[in-house]
Amino acid sequence: MKQSIYIIIPVYNRKSITLTCLENLKANGDLQKYHVIVIDDGSSDRTSEEVGANYPEVIILKGDGNLWWTGAMALGMTYAYERGAKNFIWLNDDSLPAINTLDLIVNFLQEYPNSIVGAACYVETGQLVETGFKGRQRMKALANETIKVDGLSGYCVGIAASIFKEIGAPDAIKFRQYAGDGMYTLKATRAGFKAYILGSAKVILAEEKDPIHNFTNYIQKIKEYKEYTFKSIFWNYKSPYHLPTQFYYHIYKYGYLTGLPLFIIKATSWVIRFYV
Repeated sequence: MKQSIYIIIPVYNRKSITLTCLENLKANGDLQKYHVIVIDDGSSDRTSEEVGANYPEVIILKGDGNLWWTGAMALGMTYAYERGAKNFIWLNDDSLPAINTLDLIVNFLQEYPNSIVGAACYVETGQLVETGFKGRQRMKALANETIKVDGLSGYCVGIAASIFKEIGAPDAIKFRQYAGDGMYTLKATRAGFKAYILGSAKVILAEEKDPIHNFTNYIQKIKEYKEYTFKSIFWNYKSPYHLPTQFYYHIYKYGYLTGLPLFIIKATSWVIRFYV
């Protein structure tokens, strides 16, 4: 009988990546031990059909293309909570947990109930990525460390269901694609819950090529394969520099007095660098 742990994986038109993620879970034994939910937000590449055919034990929920990352996670968490989930594990489909990583997360949540814990994440070259933050400082945990943080990126994160009961689902309106993970975990820690990065729990980010948050690097990367317009950079939910999301992010994280001037300064800098 599977444990009341639900792994929640949002997907969209990345069939091969999604299948690799599920195969990794199967090889590690996680697919057999835990419930797995794939939220397919309107993929046109037969992701749901392939998942259903190859992994019939996986629960598939479908969206119409308007869920984005945060809405998919909110849907999955709600579904799991209604079915008695004790803990959730957020997992991006390009995040490949090492063997025993999810067990370490589950064990941590059992030892420290009512908490949040993220895995230490590495790019394929072996570089350790900063996946948490404390104040304005980004944080990472070495293999022998457990670091307390204010919030976490959502690559691979365990969350006690008691937190969902207390603060509800992530905000899929203000933070559709980006910042939904960090702002939800920040909301939890502000409500009195604890969040950590567990260095012994390791994940490889198979698709992450530029783990450093840098506007110039993003612009250089997007020029290579995407439409390069003001709208595509600043008014598209697929962009981390979507201005309404950035506005809500700065206001929520820092408050109006600090967040609004900081947003204006950053947004002005991004726009200037876009046109230079």
